[in-house]
Amino acid sequence: MNGVIRASVTGNGALGRRIVAGAAFVFALSASSGAIAACTGTGALAGIGSQFLPFAAGGAVSSLVSAINASNTAFLTQSTAFVGAPANPGPDQEGGGVWVRGIGGEVTTRSTATTTGVSFAGAAVPGDISCATENRLSFAGVQMGSDMARLNWNGWNVHVGSMIGYLGAKSRDISAPGPLNPLGGTFQDTLQVPFVGMYAAATRGGFFIDGQVRLDYYQNSLNDPVVGGIFNQKLDARGYAFSGNIGYNHQFGNNWFIEPSAGLVVSRVSVDPLNVTGALVAGTGLTLPGQLNVDDIRSTLGRLSLRAGTTIVSGNMAWQPFATASVYHEFEGGATASFNGDAFAALVPGVNMNGNLRMSSIGTYGQFGLGVAAQVLNTGWLGYLRADYRTGSNIDGYSLNGGLRYQFSPEQIASISPFYTKAAKAPAMARTAYNWSGFFIGVGAGVLNGKTDYFFPAALSSTNPRYAGFVGGGQVGYDWQMGKWVVGVEGNIHAGNAHGARACPNSVFYTCETSMDWLGTATARLGYAYWDRSLAYVRAGAAFGNTKVTGNCNTGPLNLFGFTNCGTNDSHTSVGWTVGFGTEFALTNNWTVRTETNYFDLGTTRYNLPTGGAPAFEAVDVRNRGFISTVGLNYRFPIEPVLAARY
Repeated sequence: MNGVIRASVTGNGALGRRIVAGAAFVFALSASSGAIAACTGTGALAGIGSQFLPFAAGGAVSSLVSAINASNTAFLTQSTAFVGAPANPGPDQEGGGVWVRGIGGEVTTRSTATTTGVSFAGAAVPGDISCATENRLSFAGVQMGSDMARLNWNGWNVHVGSMIGYLGAKSRDISAPGPLNPLGGTFQDTLQVPFVGMYAAATRGGFFIDGQVRLDYYQNSLNDPVVGGIFNQKLDARGYAFSGNIGYNHQFGNNWFIEPSAGLVVSRVSVDPLNVTGALVAGTGLTLPGQLNVDDIRSTLGRLSLRAGTTIVSGNMAWQPFATASVYHEFEGGATASFNGDAFAALVPGVNMNGNLRMSSIGTYGQFGLGVAAQVLNTGWLGYLRADYRTGSNIDGYSLNGGLRYQFSPEQIASISPFYTKAAKAPAMARTAYNWSGFFIGVGAGVLNGKTDYFFPAALSSTNPRYAGFVGGGQVGYDWQMGKWVVGVEGNIHAGNAHGARACPNSVFYTCETSMDWLGTATARLGYAYWDRSLAYVRAGAAFGNTKVTGNCNTGPLNLFGFTNCGTNDSHTSVGWTVGFGTEFALTNNWTVRTETNYFDLGTTRYNLPTGGAPAFEAVDVRNRGFISTVGLNYRFPIEPVLAARY
């Protein structure tokens, strides 16, 4: 992937002449006057359209910012609204539950992308180009989790849990055409965002407070062949987010309530470099090759909300229709990036273009919603449906979402609010020790993420693609309980769509991609039943999985350089080790829910990628390690009573 590049470029005289002539044509246009349209220019850039500067429209950056906003507002706000508890728990009562919710919608964001600091062949080009960009993101996702709780603990209900989720989306640049961008928006992005996290919540009377921490993995497949010279290229990013919410549910005597609340989401996303072939090389346009480097994308999103509604009890159902109004404000400035063509100048001296990009912020916007929450009385089932519309000078969109929760030890609703219940005094409930001994079988879903370190021995070069994806599978095992201690053995396997890519070393024309179709483990585990129905455990043992390594060409289907190793790949099943921890909660005598996170290391394996020439293979040594976080549901077959502990 490294040695054939210079020969292919410098040996293609017609291609080299096209590049030099095209670059000269671009700057000849700078003598013409600028036009007031979707893109406008000043100085020497007044006559140069965004089709000549691949970073001017900012499609990739705008798509990422839109996805970050969608995931933050979809899954990180008002998390306490889906934590439930019995309405009148006994003092220091044990609780817990499992839940799932889904969301779908569409959001259009508008921003201004300004390109400055442009240079060609090392010479500064005065002026800038500003483009009014418009991005439309269609998305759908699912989130699931489980929590354990201490109820009526000195008057408080306290919940701690873990969750996983997945957001799939498609983004399109729908910017209007103009004299400097006659084709309008041409950029498209298909992306997935698997994520994992933990949360905690506390309620007392009508007061509630909660917090979350989440890790996100953004995996993009970019396409802009005509203007940007991007041909279904992979671009990965990863980040973290913290959120907090606080509010009070005030009940009126006529079954109506109002609920003011406030929240804050702080996130930061790091983006891998993106190699851009350029439409000039591919023969579809006039942009030059180079690398787009996006600075860390930071967001501090504040929220003020008011929810109002009533509760209606009918038969064995309690219904709670409600309406919400919120104001959001983004406190951070816009995203920034830079484009560097120096790597291509090493192949074709004097032909490189550099510049900087700045995107405007999303600013302030409003959101309005209608919904209904419900609970089946005398059971543990709760649910909700809601629809939201957001609007502002830089954003418009809608979303539909709904969820379902099952919680342990349900009681009939005494409060008129199914979701915010008082931790009131009540007679202590009799507790029965749960029996963890016996055979179990179950299903699970989660997020697999990891890092691969590539080393090319022939070129003495390296890169490190990260990968992530959503997985589903199952587990089977057996536990023995001795007093509070539980020991067991387990095997599980999960399959999914984990993949990721990063720029290959020493070339703007290749992307190195890792994919992992499945991962299995065989482990022992040791647990401690610290509460009657709650188990914390650690596990360790063997891990095994299949990893595929692919070298993708960024030159598109035309492949003007004549590379013979486009899409070359090799795969191996490797064996390593794993260690992890988790918690499990007994919902009923037979059903339990668990959340766990495991680290795995599959060691280093040599892959041989066919070259289509001499030598026949290119060797690459790949080390693979990562994490798998899952939420699982087990069915247990207890076969023996708990053994009394002796001290």
